[in-house]
Parts: sequence; structure tokens; C-alpha cells
Amino acid sequence: MKIYFNLVDGRLDGWSSTKRGNSFEAEVPDDHEVLSNPYIFKFENDEFIKDTEYQNQLIAEAEKESNVPNQEEINAVAILELAEIISQMATISMKGGE
Repeated sequence: MKIYFNLVDGRLDGWSSTKRGNSFEAEVPDDHEVLSNPYIFKFENDEFIKDTEYQNQLIAEAEKESNVPNQEEINAVAILELAEIISQMATISMKGGE
């Protein structure tokens, strides 16, 4: 399969089946990993080189991002904490301020 691609900092930034601008051209087998995951490949000396170190870095960054709570989760925790505080205040109030 013939593909066309551009390089950013020596790495592929995707690929296309049609030529655009100053894109590079290469022939790859239909099952080559570059077709499903082009961003981890460099193109040097007319061949694709898988950058496993960069791939591991991208995986680590994605895992780190997935562990960061989104705004909805942050709000849910804040609501639960406020409900707990209100419940404690109501309990103290009913007992006469002990």
C-alpha cells in the first residue's frame, strides 16, 4: 500500500492515501503498524523505525491523564464533603450544641 506522510520533529504526524503538499511517500504492507499507530514511528534512511521509548512515554502520559479527576468528579466529591459537613452541623444543632 502506498502512503503519504509528513514529519514533525522526525516523527510521522499521521498518514494519507493521497499526496498533499510536500509529503513523503512510502510503500508499506497492509498490516504494517504504521497504519494504525503512525505517531510512534520515525522515518530515517527510507524506512520506518518504531520509537518504543516515545511510545512508552505517550502511554505513561495517557495513564497519568486518565488518573486526573475531571471537573464532574471534582464537583461530586465537593458535594459529598459539603453534605457531610451539613449533616455534622445538623447533628450538633439537634443535640443542643454539645
